[in-house]
Amino acid sequence: MEKQNPKTKIDLSTETLLFSRSSGGELNVLNCFPNTYEIAMASLGFQTIFKLFASNPKTHTYRHFTNFSENPNINRAEEIDLMTISISWELDFFNLFEILQGLNIPLKAKDRDSSHPIVLGGGPVLTANPEPWAEFFDLIAIGDSEDMTEIVVDKTIEYKELITASPKTPRNKALEIFNEIPGIYFTQSKKQTQVLRQKSSKEKLAVSSVLAPQACWDDVGLIEVVRSCPEMCRFCLASYLTLPFRAPDFESDLIQKADFLLEHTNNIGLLGASVTQHPEFMRLLEYLSKHPKKPRVQIASVRASTVTKEMCELLSSTGTKSLTIAIESGSSRMRDIINKKLPQEEIFKAAKAALEGGMKSLKLYGMVGLPHETDEDIDLTIELLTKLKKENKTLKIVWGCSVFTPKAQTPFQDYGIDPKAEDKLKKIIKALRPLGIEVREESYKWAQVQALISRGDRSLADVFLKIWQTKKTGFNIYKKMLDPQSYKHFVFDDWSNIENNGKKYPWQILITEKQEKILEDHKEDAIQITNHLL
Repeated sequence: MEKQNPKTKIDLSTETLLFSRSSGGELNVLNCFPNTYEIAMASLGFQTIFKLFASNPKTHTYRHFTNFSENPNINRAEEIDLMTISISWELDFFNLFEILQGLNIPLKAKDRDSSHPIVLGGGPVLTANPEPWAEFFDLIAIGDSEDMTEIVVDKTIEYKELITASPKTPRNKALEIFNEIPGIYFTQSKKQTQVLRQKSSKEKLAVSSVLAPQACWDDVGLIEVVRSCPEMCRFCLASYLTLPFRAPDFESDLIQKADFLLEHTNNIGLLGASVTQHPEFMRLLEYLSKHPKKPRVQIASVRASTVTKEMCELLSSTGTKSLTIAIESGSSRMRDIINKKLPQEEIFKAAKAALEGGMKSLKLYGMVGLPHETDEDIDLTIELLTKLKKENKTLKIVWGCSVFTPKAQTPFQDYGIDPKAEDKLKKIIKALRPLGIEVREESYKWAQVQALISRGDRSLADVFLKIWQTKKTGFNIYKKMLDPQSYKHFVFDDWSNIENNGKKYPWQILITEKQEKILEDHKEDAIQITNHLL
């Protein structure tokens, strides 16, 4: 949990607002992010939500974080009509409680009345599985919010008028008007049987709306180059949750956004699950490298097969000296099982191109504990990285190693965490660090907590409240407060043949029959590949 720091001095006068902000509207909106200002303003998703609400002439919108409030005078629930809370990380659970308590808002939706604001949640964590969080939100936006905001504002105004005209109307009854909005999950309603995830068009991919020098990405203008990923690795939430893959037009979209941002900053960040798979990524890079302002360009993780010496030279000329590639495993067998579609020679070609193209560092992302993984696969990962370092001695090699955690609405949602994952991490660290390879490992313990929330249901609500009330933040409190069988069920168990009350998953209300079949088919593909390769 990110603790508030009373010494933090946020100076909004250093920000550059890239849109026309409205004020004086009839609706008081508080855009909340359950973490610090510095982290929130590096989030393109949060910036987009802020712009959508703050530019609406019907609203008066402020931002609120764990360490800073844009309007410190708003400290009572009755002064807020609508609260939006963006959840991007499972472990921000307790920060949600801190924000609600700090504004004197009952933590559970059932305890609120018409004097309290509507609490609307959104973000990738809630879109994947809202159930552990559901009791704390009145409404949850499922999927992309770009097309929802206008109607949410109108319905909130309608809600205000309704409870003003009929003060005795039960809150839940009044909130039913939001059922008319596609993609809105009314958490206290028993009438909804299906909530369809909303998908924005490629023309509405995000671009920075605020340049914030105090953000983690200081003063960087961000452009979403692609949304989703066409590769569809079996474990990947970023791919399956945001399908279909969308790539905006080069001439009419990306160039316009880049030129607009370069009027205000000299730092550009290109974001997406697989940015180099935009069909005209090289044209974009060439355009930026030849731009009169000579911008510094930073990019997200790239696909190994798209890396060329020319690409690296262009990136190097714009100030980028490090390349990030997700290979997941050094074992070709494992990459086939997870649908990585990455031949080993492509990894070595990418490293060579990076070095020859002027890169100083190569960051490789991988995992341990993937479904169907064996000890031999770990040995092959060590072997590959060892050889990679040997062939590229002057290139700094960084191995960022996470622990596989099951994510809702992916083909690997059934598989729990591998109890041997911690030993596998230790084996990799022991082998690689003496070779000069930097290993950045994820905590095995906190991966368990992420899995707990990722696959959890509403039974966790009271458990997390009790944990928060203890004010203890260590890992052991989770295992102490949770029933051992429940902990094992959510974190470690294989759910392949489990059904709960006729519903296999807590998030079943979000899954269409078509999506369920796709996920099951893709999981079966992985099993067949495993059996074939044994």
